Amino acid sequence: MSPPKQPPPGVETEPQGEVVPLQEAASRLGKDPRTLIKAITAGHLRGGAMPRPERLRWYVYVSELPPAADALPASSGAHWQVQDLQAQVVSLQEANRLLIAAQQDLLQAGGAGNEAAEHYRRVAERYLDALGQFNTPGHLGDLADL
Repeated sequence: MSPPKQPPPGVETEPQGEVVPLQEAASRLGKDPRTLIKAITAGHLRGGAMPRPERLRWYVYVSELPPAADALPASSGAHWQVQDLQAQVVSLQEANRLLIAAQQDLLQAGGAGNEAAEHYRRVAERYLDALGQFNTPGHLGDLADL
């Protein structure tokens, strides 16, 4: 029987608290497992590797991770969904306001001369603003870290 594989120098081999397997940590952090191994080895992420005969069993401390989706209370998930929907409603109301204002300008642009051209330009700008909101991923609230 071959001796167990050993982690790089400076990497702990016995967890001293609650840990999760490397794959779960990578999933919760949205990172590649190899990136986490490099971070553990460099000392940027608390974790380690337990020696095993064929390969190391890497782990990460739970305190280094965001809460698991199933660990959140049901009410906090619902609260976040309500906030998200409220932000979407506000975005849609603003887009509608811009479209209505653009429509009013378009109707007023029935006059002749350069004044009409200026009205059409303002209308186009307002439509562009409104369309920009509809083409923004999610809603405008997603652009801020709330």
